[in-house]
Amino acid sequence: MLEKPQKILLTGGTSGIGLELLRQLNQKGHSMIVLGRDADKLAQLRRNFVDVETYCCDLAQKHELESVLNEIRTTHPTISILINNAAVQNTPAFTAPDFDYDTLTSEVDINFLAPVRLTYLLLDGFLKQTRPSAIVNISSGLALYPKTSSSIYCATKAALHSFSQSLRYQLYEHPVRVIEVLLPLVNTPMTAGRGRKKLSASAAATHILLGISGSKDEIYIGRARWLPLLIRVCPGIAKSLLRRA
Repeated sequence: MLEKPQKILLTGGTSGIGLELLRQLNQKGHSMIVLGRDADKLAQLRRNFVDVETYCCDLAQKHELESVLNEIRTTHPTISILINNAAVQNTPAFTAPDFDYDTLTSEVDINFLAPVRLTYLLLDGFLKQTRPSAIVNISSGLALYPKTSSSIYCATKAALHSFSQSLRYQLYEHPVRVIEVLLPLVNTPMTAGRGRKKLSASAAATHILLGISGSKDEIYIGRARWLPLLIRVCPGIAKSLLRRA
């Protein structure tokens, strides 16, 4: 899908995997639209990259998201790829003294409801286009097997996994691909200080783009590639490993 220049809407493009996706897609000549909530970081993107437009938007705010998308749909009717990359992860367990009850709603809104809303708001335009389009949901191996910490994050990725599958069935006879990327632990600001043997954000972005250009609709990257095999052969091992995470 990426052989010819496309107009691509990307969330979470100011750091981590999103920034690397932006960098690599921009180098390949694609026209990028980035949603983010940090106005200063968005301004820096406009200074550092050509053919990049940005919109300041808090994805956790339903009405703000709808207002920005109405403007984008009017100004950029030829968007053909949506990459739902933005996510937040709160690590404290429910039993931890530093668990913050007030973060529950925003974590669900950003990680799950925002991708669903963006998909709905752009889908009509995708269906009216004559060329193929794609919805790319950046997920995690934790969608299949949750870890002990970050239970809400894991649950939102499981929901995104299920949504991706169901939407793919709905769009089976339409030229709209639904691609889900299941990542391992990646070295980003969100995972700072956690885990070892992390995949670099640059490598993750490279594999994501190779997957989008390929034919598979579920793309397992890095160590996440072993999950389907573990699920079939020895699911207890995967549960045991992630229970201690």
